[in-house]
Amino acid sequence: MKRVLVLGAIFFAAFGVSAGEVRYVANGGDDAADGKTPATAWRSIEKVNDALPAGATVRFKCGDVFYGGVKPPAGVDAAHPTVLTSYGEGAKPVISCTKNLKDDPAIWEPFNPGYGIWRVALTNDANYTGIRTADANPGFLLVDGEVKPWKQFTRFDVNKPWDFCGEDGWLYVYALDNPAKLSKDIRVSVNVHGVWFRSHTVISNLAVRATGAHGFVGGWKHDYICEHVRISDCDFENIGGSELTGYSESMRVRYGNGVEFGSNCRNAIVERCTFKGVYDVAFTMQGYPTLTGWQDVHVRNCTMTDCTQAFEIWCGRAPKGMGFERCSFTGNRTLRVGGGWGAESRPNRQTATPLLMYGMGTDTVDIDVFGNMFEDAPRGVMYKSGGLDKVPAGYRVHDNVLKGIGADDPFGRARGD
Repeated sequence: MKRVLVLGAIFFAAFGVSAGEVRYVANGGDDAADGKTPATAWRSIEKVNDALPAGATVRFKCGDVFYGGVKPPAGVDAAHPTVLTSYGEGAKPVISCTKNLKDDPAIWEPFNPGYGIWRVALTNDANYTGIRTADANPGFLLVDGEVKPWKQFTRFDVNKPWDFCGEDGWLYVYALDNPAKLSKDIRVSVNVHGVWFRSHTVISNLAVRATGAHGFVGGWKHDYICEHVRISDCDFENIGGSELTGYSESMRVRYGNGVEFGSNCRNAIVERCTFKGVYDVAFTMQGYPTLTGWQDVHVRNCTMTDCTQAFEIWCGRAPKGMGFERCSFTGNRTLRVGGGWGAESRPNRQTATPLLMYGMGTDTVDIDVFGNMFEDAPRGVMYKSGGLDKVPAGYRVHDNVLKGIGADDPFGRARGD
């Protein structure tokens, strides 16, 4: 404990911030306690969301798994941020957003007997442990630890082993026998973000494993600037795959990113993080800026493995002079990005490349992509689509290392819709 607290003091001193109140969270804790010491730790993410003071530090116990989506308050200011981190020894604390189905054949019922389709009610709390939410929009299944990514949008399209669909609160699965007889451990990722952060937030030494939505996400509010965010030494594994709501029946899509900075974000760093098995992209800046674009956002020294993409940007129509300013993607390593379960289970596999750029409705692009290693990318390094085919001059890709790239022309693959 002394070692962890000393490291915390060094961290705050190094980045010019002051430590505020501290709350501890552990699986063996009690939400009726005060949370101020490891011996009086809180138990749940729900308590954190309800009671964490602005500018406080919340420490999750190493080795524990916490179910739910964290929604911390914004920090007081840049010198007094809200901090999410860990304490103790062992593996990083895990935030998970899965419904863990009970190992009981009785919770399943045959649907269309003779056609191999079974169903279980995802809205019945008696059928599962893990996250408690009414959401029944699955991103993928974890069957004995293996990702089953073949989501269908209607139960009528579920026709191959471990195809699945979420409809009207039910999970439909194609299986040759009762799924509980075929597997001892079935987990259903649902449409809940691991952490929804706001301004003046520092996050370190946490892991998000298994969610159908985003790992970490901030921004997107048209009247609010999300600023002074630092994310370091965090792990993201098996992220995304849920249906993105708001689209028509004919345009249904899945989504899910490791870290997403939506509209109006500035002064942010993501560093020394690992991303593995992300349905969409490890890191993205995207949206429709109204107050500021993306200013001084940097992603560095991260590792992305088996994700569909590594670094994405797109911008809807923006006011003149508002876009991407002084942003960078540097010193990162991508391994087999463009492959993985996300790329293989999506309809638009041509977009599965480390660098991705969609429509650019801005006249301001100032982004450096350099010092990275792009390794074993099966579909090339860059895909551009939407709006003008030409990559903006301010998007500078230079001094990177390419190794084992699958496409004959890894760059310059700009394509129109």
